[in-house]
Amino acid sequence: MHDPQRRRAVRVAFVAVAIVVAACSKPAPAPPAAPPAVPVLAMQAIKRDATVTEELVGQVSAFREVPLRSQTTGFVQKIVFEPGQNVREGELLFVIDPRPYQAALAQAQAAVADAQAALAHAKGDVSRYAPLLPDNAIPRATYDAAVATEKSAQAALDQRKAAAERARLDLRNTEVRSPVTGQIGQQQVEVGGLVTAGQTVLATVSTLDPVYVSFNVPEADYVRFMKNAGSPQAAAEQARANTFQLILPDGSVYAEPGTFDFVERAISSTGTLGIRAKFPNPKHLLRPGLNVRVRLVFDRVPNAILVPQRAVTELLGKQFVTVVGANDKTEQRPVTLGDRVGRMWIVKSGLSPGERIVVEGLTKAPPGTTVAPTMITEAQLDNPPAPAIGAPPGASTAASGAARKTAPPTAKAPTTPPAAK
Repeated sequence: MHDPQRRRAVRVAFVAVAIVVAACSKPAPAPPAAPPAVPVLAMQAIKRDATVTEELVGQVSAFREVPLRSQTTGFVQKIVFEPGQNVREGELLFVIDPRPYQAALAQAQAAVADAQAALAHAKGDVSRYAPLLPDNAIPRATYDAAVATEKSAQAALDQRKAAAERARLDLRNTEVRSPVTGQIGQQQVEVGGLVTAGQTVLATVSTLDPVYVSFNVPEADYVRFMKNAGSPQAAAEQARANTFQLILPDGSVYAEPGTFDFVERAISSTGTLGIRAKFPNPKHLLRPGLNVRVRLVFDRVPNAILVPQRAVTELLGKQFVTVVGANDKTEQRPVTLGDRVGRMWIVKSGLSPGERIVVEGLTKAPPGTTVAPTMITEAQLDNPPAPAIGAPPGASTAASGAARKTAPPTAKAPTTPPAAK
């Protein structure tokens, strides 16, 4: 009994020692792998001269737009144009029935002839009485009456001549002609329609080369422009020297630049200042009423630092950019912004030229994050490449080494006992 118990105790001790040895021979656990770097798109802050522009909504109007009204009342007898055609100054467009005015002119001319006859008779009396007056052959009153009759006849003749001229003018006005060279629109009356002198609009003629574009500038921009100019004279010279660009409804830029033409005297109740520019329109592409955008230059900033708008975040009224610093770690940097230049912001302070800033992936890269930046240029902002998926240097090597250490040894094929052969 003593011997079996001893052997059992030895076996238990041997198993315990084997377990302890096996436990001690296991490799130490590998340290946790560093988190992979967050892929982001970044670009360097740009330094260059910047032109501050602004786009404002405007509307095209004709250089001259004349509604045609007849100066005589009557029925339309003829329409001698096609709607939409180009017309020349003085070209015949409408004919009002002239017959009533022809009759009125004939009557006025007859009245002129009657007055001329009366005047001739009165002059004859004065001529006969004048030699008799020194000899007292006629009373003085008779001579004075003859002179007064002559003057009255002369006044009557002048009056009737004026009436005849008025009748002649009315007859001429039955032909409605274009006052300007331009394009005529749709007629507002038809043949046989009655028109009232000075009231009925027959059609509208517009001159389309050049054209005006009117737009409104916010009062804050106006004040900034005047302060930058320094004086009213310098502001006026700068306004006349600047050219304006038109952005058409399809997004394209109009080929012809415009020039300053007119500014309103007062700020409107909406807090804007009305401005008008003049644009050449040789191909008649611009039409009255067309809605456009006017691009104008407000300021020029030398050596400006520029960052994309999408790289700027705002928090509690302050602006920040995410800077990629040493060891590719991110830092949130407060900045002071200036004007907007296209899709870029001017940075007044807080950033140096050439510093790397995160453009895409801001939400994945809070301060202190290690990132794998893919650098892009300003030209790639519209069509950026996909961020490269990266990891901290050496991470993949360390991970593979740890995997090799922890992998169990390959099991050997069991040998066949000699007794089984």
